[in-house]
Amino acid sequence: MKRTTSQLIQTILALLFIFVFGNFIPTWSTVTRMGVQYLCIMVGWIWLSVLQGNLLLPSVVAMVGCLIPGYFTPESLVSATLGNTITVLMIFIFILVYIFQQSKTGDFLVRWLLSRKVVNGRPYLFTAFFLAGIIIIGSVIGSFGIILLAIAILGAICEVAGIEKTDNWVRFMLLSVVALSGVTEIMYPFKPYAVLYNSIFDAQLNTIGTSVSGTTWTIVAVMISVFCFILLMLLARFVFRFDMHKLKSLDVSLLQTEEFKKMSKKQVIVLVSVIVTFFYPFILQLIPQGNAVYDLLNGVGQYFAMAFVVSILCLIRIDGEPICEINDVFKNGTNWSIIFAVGAVLAIGGAMSADESGVSDWLYSVFANLFGGMSPVTIIIIVAILGCFVTQFFSNSATAILFLTALAPLAVSLYQQGVNVSVLPPIIGIGTLTACLLPCGSGQSAIMLGTDIFAGDGQKWALSKGVLILVTVTIGIILAGVICISVL
Repeated sequence: MKRTTSQLIQTILALLFIFVFGNFIPTWSTVTRMGVQYLCIMVGWIWLSVLQGNLLLPSVVAMVGCLIPGYFTPESLVSATLGNTITVLMIFIFILVYIFQQSKTGDFLVRWLLSRKVVNGRPYLFTAFFLAGIIIIGSVIGSFGIILLAIAILGAICEVAGIEKTDNWVRFMLLSVVALSGVTEIMYPFKPYAVLYNSIFDAQLNTIGTSVSGTTWTIVAVMISVFCFILLMLLARFVFRFDMHKLKSLDVSLLQTEEFKKMSKKQVIVLVSVIVTFFYPFILQLIPQGNAVYDLLNGVGQYFAMAFVVSILCLIRIDGEPICEINDVFKNGTNWSIIFAVGAVLAIGGAMSADESGVSDWLYSVFANLFGGMSPVTIIIIVAILGCFVTQFFSNSATAILFLTALAPLAVSLYQQGVNVSVLPPIIGIGTLTACLLPCGSGQSAIMLGTDIFAGDGQKWALSKGVLILVTVTIGIILAGVICISVL
């Protein structure tokens, strides 16, 4: 009862921030009345999102609140949010990932990788193949999908090898997968959460005619994944030193069951479709400019290429059945919470970055004083450590949004000093998606701690031994960030 009352009071306060408080809280420094209003909307939106445990309803409410200051008309608000090309791209990315999952293409690829003869009798090589497969496939299907896939495959390994689900090796593998959520969720700049985080920085960078570099983002994310992979393998081999005798005697061919012996026609088509559409911008760069093929593909763009591919997948029939149903993919394959969250970010971020708000100048002065005199390398280290630590206790999305919003104005100044500020968003994004120690940190960690693998003393194990995995991943993020900010 007390909790319900507390939640009700907090919900009312969050709504008052969105709709009321901004009209009365005094202005300060360079922040105008409009700036106060949108800052209050952002606070209320984040607060309501944490209370709801979901971004959909809070984002809709926040978008309505964006009309109150008068900066947007209803028409311009729709155009700037749901009518933005970014949201169109995200819808079709969600749909393609859903088709990829439903077709079990990811399952096939991971099982195929783990069943190679080369890993027979080599448990640490088997471990390396598992982590590498998770990172590669996870970069397509995202963190939640890869966690569920990892749970299923680890269960199959335990069954075939006769390993207890609560074995230290099994826990190490699953917690590593969760700690790598950031890598698997936002490996590429066009992934939904990456788009959400980029839009916050771009709201500021667009004011000086630039934006976050997708190429830099990908390089940073790939380097983080490589460093984390290497460090986790070293941690497993020289610190944990697992009892591997059962894995050593495991016949890995048993993991490739009859269902996964051969890739089906459907899976082949889905795999090719995902590769072509996801890497559309990179493929386009391989084609010489000026010829008809380049002009055609460049004119279509990634958004409509995805829409076209999804349409084709709905039309193609294999053994009398379509690869996917149009109603199903739009109903179940689209995460509307993230779509509307991006809309809210585009609206709030765009308004706060406007000269009329004065928010950018104020935030810059605050963080210029805080980080004044610090090198970009030092900033990277501090941001990575804080992001990885804070997110263990608070919502990862809320933590990322707060960090990015606060640092975006400083990024403008750093860019003007010649610093490649495109390194910062993936560092912050990946760092704040490492929540793996407590169920309150993220949905991913809650799923993990609720499995049989973490039954009994699972929470204690996460806080005692699992913390080493978090520290290792944090070091990997820092190393990649420092190298990239120094070289790129």
